[in-house]
Amino acid sequence: MDDHLIDEQHRLEHLVSRRTLLRGAIAGGMAFGGFGNLFAAENAKRAAQQQKHVILLWMSGGPSQFETWDPKPGMPTGGPHLSIPTSVLGLHIDEFMPKLARLSNRVATIRSMSTNDNDHSTGSFLAQTGHPPSRVIAPPPHWLSMAAHQLPSAKPHLPDFVNINKEGDALTSPGPGFLGAKYQWLFCPGNGQPPENLPAAGSVSLDAFQRREALRTRMSQRFRSARDANKIDAHDTAYSQMGELLAATEIFDLANVSPTDRDRYGQSRFGRDCLLARQLVEQGVPFVRVQHQNGLAWDKHRQAFESQRHITAEFDTAAGALIDDLIDRGLWERTLVVMMGEFGRTPEILGQGPPGRNHWSKSWSLSFGGCGVKEGVVVGATNKLGTEIADRPVTIHDLFCTFFTVLGLDPHEELTFEGRPVPLVENKLGKPIAEVL
Repeated sequence: MDDHLIDEQHRLEHLVSRRTLLRGAIAGGMAFGGFGNLFAAENAKRAAQQQKHVILLWMSGGPSQFETWDPKPGMPTGGPHLSIPTSVLGLHIDEFMPKLARLSNRVATIRSMSTNDNDHSTGSFLAQTGHPPSRVIAPPPHWLSMAAHQLPSAKPHLPDFVNINKEGDALTSPGPGFLGAKYQWLFCPGNGQPPENLPAAGSVSLDAFQRREALRTRMSQRFRSARDANKIDAHDTAYSQMGELLAATEIFDLANVSPTDRDRYGQSRFGRDCLLARQLVEQGVPFVRVQHQNGLAWDKHRQAFESQRHITAEFDTAAGALIDDLIDRGLWERTLVVMMGEFGRTPEILGQGPPGRNHWSKSWSLSFGGCGVKEGVVVGATNKLGTEIADRPVTIHDLFCTFFTVLGLDPHEELTFEGRPVPLVENKLGKPIAEVL
């Protein structure tokens, strides 16, 4: 064959092969390791745009359903607070929640939760893992750790789960359980502050850290022989995450937040923490837990009604501003906001000393919205005194099935711990709340 024809044939074969490679790479989701890097930036952008988020506003201590989402004005159990109409026809909530009343048409309100655990520690564990501690075999993760395992950040240098102003023990603020240290939350101390001891941006050379980390990793690999690999892996993970944070310290900096925004969220610790949660989600952190105040702030056994007006108003101001901003900034359809505690309060007004309410898990309330949740829905009801569920009881398993379904996850999918199947929701119990989907 003529040399010119041979050269032309080779050129055509090269073009055909290149086009085939391109089509295969695109159709296969960039399966070719090196070649896919040409499209990495675009893929990362697309993944970030599709990233789902959760902000859990944790009302630690047991918020009273009578003084939040299920008031009973004029009833012997109703207490002195009044109720106000909301943007949902027929729905009234506490008078000190005007912003959330205005936003009721954007969220779902659940008035028939029942969990049957009246202890703060074990009730908090149940309400954040879906598992009672007494039946634990494989240590269950916080449900946001589980979500982070299934839906990690589209930006690998960012933490998957940030915990702001946490409680102080493993029951009231559960960790990653059997998932291990990689899915432990990153702790921020509250008041809008970044993680403790985090170097300021630019104060530590990332290159220097990476060189030290490479040396530490080699030493760790030698050390791990004949030792507990899990503990060494947890140690290694902590160092690795710190290296990633050095490239992302600016996500915790609220210096550029305007005075107007600070005023809208309220000049409170919780307001600044909700601002930080907004910024973290905007930057690509998928899961954030924000605890309202320190300790068991909603645990109102005595002098409840005067003090609760202040804590409720503080919560309403910050939570309302957060939801407004998520809507305005185009994040609401991808961000699930959950407002709940571990249980509610007794219908009887007695408490310890001056009037208040004790613990009550038999029938209580919460609210959540965003991420495609049907808006303006009210699920369940209690009787006129609030002593019994009158319609549509909802279990903790139903609630977690709903949350995982909203995030696009199968709540009964099984993970594995020590060869045992562990479903996302305990024993594959519960069903998603169909009314909100």
